[in-house]
Amino acid sequence: MSEYYDGKLLVAPPMMRDWRFAKSVVYIWKHDVSGAAGIILNKPLEVPTFKDICEQGNIERGEGIDTPVFFGGPVNANMVGCLHTLDYNHPATIELKNSGIGFTLDREIVRDIACGRGPEKFIITMGSAVWDSRQLESELEAMPPRDQKESWLLMDFDPNIIWHGEHRQMWNACLNMAVAQGSREYVSKFIKD
Repeated sequence: MSEYYDGKLLVAPPMMRDWRFAKSVVYIWKHDVSGAAGIILNKPLEVPTFKDICEQGNIERGEGIDTPVFFGGPVNANMVGCLHTLDYNHPATIELKNSGIGFTLDREIVRDIACGRGPEKFIITMGSAVWDSRQLESELEAMPPRDQKESWLLMDFDPNIIWHGEHRQMWNACLNMAVAQGSREYVSKFIKD
């Protein structure tokens, strides 16, 4: 049986050739036999703004309510999603294992945020990152044509990074943490063997 990485963070290596994912931190919200899906957490967009999204969706926005919108990935670029704390729940919310957060793809969450009734903590994204069956595993294992230095780094979810970190510095912080975590796991395995 394969190991699934939903609930984990992927960190782009410094040598990532795919410009869409360079210096990205991706939260994997789904991973199973059919493939994987995630959202990039650290790339704020200049357009569309939250105001633009509300206007295009005919959603009333409360006075002074604004929030950044992030590039979630290159697939379904017009899809608005929301990673959020579980103080907000909707029938469409996918609760992510052992993380205390959910991912919702529904217009209603945008409306609730726009009128001040949304979750306490959230990230609004446009688009997503999607991998076919076994594609993510091959990228993590650096299967050809991918070189080892292009392999994604994997790390445990850390709510402090997502909710309290500086989004523009998130990649640097996660890169350092992923390398340290990987080193600890390697040393631990080496000592056990």
